[in-house]
Amino acid sequence: MLPVGPYIPPTKRLLSEIILYNPRLHDLRLYELGLHELRCRDPRLFDPTTLEYQQLSWENLKRTINSLINKVNTSNLPLIIRELFKINMTRGYGLFIRNIIQAQIASPFYTPVYAALVSIINVRLPIIGEFIAKHLISSFRQRYQQNDKINCLATIKFIAHFVNQNILHDIVALEMLVFLLENPTDDNVELVIEFLKECGQKLLQVSPRGLDCVFSTLNNLLHQSSLDKHTQYMIEVLFDLRKGQFKSNSAIQPCLNLVDENDEYTHMITLDDSCQPEPILDVFLYDDHYEENETEYEEIQKIILDILDKKKKQQQTIIDQIETNVETFRCTIYSTIRSNIGVEECAHKLLNMNLDPEQEKELCQIILDKCAKERRYKQFFSLLGQHFCSLKKEYVEYFEEIFQDQYKIIHRLEYIDLRKVAKFFAHLLATDAISWSVLRCIRLTKEDTTSSSRIYIINLFLELTELLGLNKLNNRLTDPTLTD
Repeated sequence: MLPVGPYIPPTKRLLSEIILYNPRLHDLRLYELGLHELRCRDPRLFDPTTLEYQQLSWENLKRTINSLINKVNTSNLPLIIRELFKINMTRGYGLFIRNIIQAQIASPFYTPVYAALVSIINVRLPIIGEFIAKHLISSFRQRYQQNDKINCLATIKFIAHFVNQNILHDIVALEMLVFLLENPTDDNVELVIEFLKECGQKLLQVSPRGLDCVFSTLNNLLHQSSLDKHTQYMIEVLFDLRKGQFKSNSAIQPCLNLVDENDEYTHMITLDDSCQPEPILDVFLYDDHYEENETEYEEIQKIILDILDKKKKQQQTIIDQIETNVETFRCTIYSTIRSNIGVEECAHKLLNMNLDPEQEKELCQIILDKCAKERRYKQFFSLLGQHFCSLKKEYVEYFEEIFQDQYKIIHRLEYIDLRKVAKFFAHLLATDAISWSVLRCIRLTKEDTTSSSRIYIINLFLELTELLGLNKLNNRLTDPTLTD
């Protein structure tokens, strides 16, 4: 059988089916013979002006779009984008819209990926982004009225990430929140909470006052209403997320931030607008000007692919420069730390490097990494981390973030390195260099821990016991001021 790629002309696809069911054509050297046989059987399949040719082309377009959307993920997103633009997206935009909406409902976990995919398509073909946005708002209304909570959750998640990617203006997000809180039932409040988990960080950046009003309403509901205890707990968790500026629920993952700010095309659609979705052409229609339209799209396609190629080269150049700069930066830090000087002198030299905020956090990570890589635990690194925390509150925040990030990937460390990391953070906790509230990320259940994390927790508390003593440690853990 002929090799099948992401897009096969309809004549060749039918030919592959003939070869599959015709033993004498299995040899690919007989390709021309098969082509001649196909032409003799039905010459209309080779004429773009015929209904048969266009139907085959449409079916192939449908299969290709469905296949590409089903395969998309964070690692292959740029490749999928390129393959989509290789086919006629102006002819198949209805198929794309239908498939992307169905895929998101079936797999809400991949919503950020689907939103990133639409954001790139939206830059080149804004009509697609507009149609999907209108369809989502219309679906939200319909599913809300039908009390279809599961699909409503999936829909608002997609809308939230459209706001994150600047496909939709943030005004629609605030309108949805106000609309849901007008009738604060348990289900409505849950929808609000899930929506804010997805786009809370974005709203915190672009509309902090609007977000304050929403949280003020939630706070009143928490203390004045008869909401279910589970719903009240969800509100409390949401307040914790906001306290941490939604850092654990980032608006856009770096690997999905693929559209330049200057290229973004944002649609101003509100909840009060008449959002009846436009008629989506996801069914076959005969095209009297098929060849002309195909030629026209080929010109558009060439421009789009050239732009994508240039951007890819620019991004690769930037990535190479960043990697080089990071490596140089890390080498400089390592060299300064390795020199046999005291904690204060080492910190003074590092501070004189005039680091920007990103480099400051990287410095904190390097100190921890260097501590873990030493053959034996050296208190020098813990004292250095403590010293930085005493100099600037931002360093406290960096080390607190790193504590939580490190706990998530603790399974990657060898046992010896794990113990050194535990000793490092135990010192910062015992000296109050960082807040004990970082322990919030630890949940002592069988489902939430692994063998590595349990060993890490044991070593952390053994070291704290050694540094503080059992009575003092118990007093710290039961201190009411540390209770949320």
